[in-house]
Amino acid sequence: MKFALKICLCTVLIVALLFGIAGQILVAQSFDAALRFRVRMAEAEFSALGSAMEAEIYGIRLYYSTVSQEMYQELLTRASRSQDTPAPCALYTTERELIASSGGTFDETLGFSELRQRRFAYMLERSGKSTTLFTAGGIEIGGNNYFLAVRYSADDLMALRREQIRSIVLLHTITVAVCTAVMLLVAFFVSKPLVRLKRFTGIIGGGNYSRRAKVTTLDEIGDLTVAFNEMTGAIEQKVVALEDNAKQQKDFVASFSHELKTPMTSIIGYADMLRSQELDEEDAFMAANFIYSEGKRLEALSLKLMDLVVLDKDDFKLMRGYSRKALGHVVAVVTPMLEHAELTFLYDIEQQIILYERDLLLTLVTNILDNARKASSPGKRIWLAGRKVNGRYRITVRDEGIGIPKEELSRITEAFYMVDKSRSRAQHGAGLGLAIANRIAGLHGSSLHFESEQGKGTTVWFDVPLSGAKERGNDDEAADE
Repeated sequence: MKFALKICLCTVLIVALLFGIAGQILVAQSFDAALRFRVRMAEAEFSALGSAMEAEIYGIRLYYSTVSQEMYQELLTRASRSQDTPAPCALYTTERELIASSGGTFDETLGFSELRQRRFAYMLERSGKSTTLFTAGGIEIGGNNYFLAVRYSADDLMALRREQIRSIVLLHTITVAVCTAVMLLVAFFVSKPLVRLKRFTGIIGGGNYSRRAKVTTLDEIGDLTVAFNEMTGAIEQKVVALEDNAKQQKDFVASFSHELKTPMTSIIGYADMLRSQELDEEDAFMAANFIYSEGKRLEALSLKLMDLVVLDKDDFKLMRGYSRKALGHVVAVVTPMLEHAELTFLYDIEQQIILYERDLLLTLVTNILDNARKASSPGKRIWLAGRKVNGRYRITVRDEGIGIPKEELSRITEAFYMVDKSRSRAQHGAGLGLAIANRIAGLHGSSLHFESEQGKGTTVWFDVPLSGAKERGNDDEAADE
């Protein structure tokens, strides 16, 4: 069943049910009110009839010492006729035995068990199509107690009740019909955004992730449309990321093949030269040196690829230690290399207790500093700094090198990606250093951040966790073992 029809059906059923209940309550209350009014009138007439009988019996006793049953019959008839609207009535003893009746047939024994607790009682009697209001109550005549029963026609009450029921049924039918028509229109307009959303799911399923559903309402359906658009955007991002990842993998394989092919071609060529030709000592040394240089490059490439595989395990344990001691190892390792390159090395390390993996942090900072060295010419400066920033420990490397073009910044952490390929290969680079460094930063809960301007230099920074005073972990000595 369509959603619009479900809304319409549920609403119509609820309206029909509530209207039916309300109609029954209205008819019942109206009938009860009319019945109570008729009972009050009957009770007033009952009192008037009792008074009339009291007057009649008083007149009879002026002439007779005793009153016979025929006299009771006569005084009951005369009292009844003295009323504005004579009604059938009967007189009973206190033992509920019939004494006299007028205008109708009455039982020899009076019912009405309620009279024991009440002075006046009533009930509705049905006989065929006729309905009677049967009333009874106790009266005192001439010092004696009796029961007086009176019947009133209640056909007008029942006719009024039937008329009200017919009116309620007619009104109920019209209301349900109008409600059905209105709810069909409302349900159509309410479900229209859902129909449009369903159409968009087909478009998205066809691979067009750039389309978005139009938000036309501010209710839950509008929220659903917004959520659907957000989901579509997330799927689009995932698809784009997967496509980028596939492209990166393709570029990785192509770059890896190229990085292997270039040195292998050179090695094979120079090895064939040594094998097939008689070379003088200088040429032979040059060929062997080139073979050695390219072999070292292949060795570095294989070791860095192994580092990337190892870093994918992501199960390293961070140790606790002092920042100056951790970065002091880095300073000791890179200082000779930077001095050989005729670069000025400056460092400022704030003492904090940090969480880190010693060997990986050494590799990470060394790789960044080595890239700074490669980008800097003799006489330039390189800075290493460590500071507590926003609850973490930030390590920053800044140089005065050639800088990185803005369009290259988003890709420099990709494996085998090199901004200046000729310069990188001349320095035995394979484009893996920053990729490894970014993986290591990720193991410390961070990533590499770059700020660069061509001709002025580059700043690289990342964060490592700080260790709290109450935090359990290995001390600095254990971390530096």
